This record gives sequence, structure tokens and C-alpha cells, in this order.
Amino acid sequence: MPALLIRLVVNLAGPALAYALIRPHLHSGITALFAGAAVPVAYTAGIWLWRRRLDAIGVFATVCFAIGLLLVVATGGNELVFKLREDIWSGLLGLACLISIAVRRPLFVLVLRLAARRNTDSAQLAGSPEVRRISTVTTGAIGVILLVHALVIVALALTTSTTTFLALKGVLSLAIVGGGVAALVLWIRHELISQQLTPPGMTRTSPSRKKDDHAHRHNSQNRHHQRAGRRRAARRAG
Repeated sequence: MPALLIRLVVNLAGPALAYALIRPHLHSGITALFAGAAVPVAYTAGIWLWRRRLDAIGVFATVCFAIGLLLVVATGGNELVFKLREDIWSGLLGLACLISIAVRRPLFVLVLRLAARRNTDSAQLAGSPEVRRISTVTTGAIGVILLVHALVIVALALTTSTTTFLALKGVLSLAIVGGGVAALVLWIRHELISQQLTPPGMTRTSPSRKKDDHAHRHNSQNRHHQRAGRRRAARRAG
């Protein structure tokens, strides 16, 4: 948990703090943006050199940083494009999820089918109508979450200063995406339990099986007590 918190602080708060400190000393706002966005990149490189381990959040930030640089060059130094370098892709992914539902080929159902080719448990789940329903709803929910997030961040970038944008972007992203995904996970868990569905790798015990196991343990205990009672009676008789 502390490591995750550090990564979130570096990747969400680091760029905003670096920009606020550097911007007054530079004439170019885009240069200050580059410097702020380089904080997660430097952190990811440092972790890799020190522990030979890549941070998924940092890798995503690094890839988006590189793409952002290319977009800035392609657009002749457009600052807005660089600010939205990460949110463009989340919006496109959200749109793809919603389109996949519209054409009745939900992305999460396709992912589950691909997993079913390598895992027999996943194959059994993939054939369940309830799992298909849950996967379809999940695809739609993810699509809405990502698309709403992208629209909110774009509106923020168009209506606020860069300093305010960087300060609020991380908080809004965490609230929209983090809160939405957390609620979705709780809903999926509730549906799996209510439908008595079990994720791959776990075994499910039916209510009748539970009753049988309980009765078996109860009978075993009774037999144990009866044998112990007979032994005590035999010792007293002897």
C-alpha cells in the first residue's frame, strides 16, 4: 500500500508541483509542461535502474509522454494537445467499449472468450448467459466511466489555466475512474455471489454440499463422543 501511494503521488501530484515551481522561471509554458511531465518518467527510470522492475503506472505515463512530444511536434507546439496526451486514449477506449455493445460484440465478452481458449474454467464461465450479461454490463460501465472522464478532463483543460488544470486533473481522474471502477467491482462481486458463479481458479460449494458436510462433521463428533463414553464406562466397570 505505501508503494502504491508513492506511485500515485509521483504520477498525479508530481507534474503539477514541478510545473508550479518551474513555470515562473521560464518564458515558455510548454517547456514547463515538459519538465513537469518528465517527473513520472524520471521516477520510472530510477525504479528500473535500482530494482530492475517496471512500474505499470509509470510506464503508461512514459509512453504517453513520448506520444505527447510527437503530437506537439506534429501540431507545431500545441500546448492543449500535450495536456490531453493521456486522456485522448482513455476517451477512445471508452468509445470503443460503447461501440462494441452497439454492434453486440462487447469487448469484455471477447476477452473472456480468448481466455477460455487457454483455461477450461474460463470456458465454462464464458458459456454462461449470466456471465455474458455481467460482461456486457461491465463493458458498458467501463465505456461510460472512461468517456465521462475524458470529457470532464477536456472541459477542464479548455476552461481553466494550466496550473489549475494540473492541480485538479489528478483528483478528478481518481474520483471518476477510481470511484467508478470500485463501484463496478462491488457490483460484479454481488452478481457473482447472487448467481452462485465462481471465478476461474476457485471452487464453489453448493448449499446442499455444505449441509452434507455439516451433517458429516456432526455425526463424526457424535461417534467420537459415544466411543469416549464407552471407554470411560468400561474403565469404571473394570
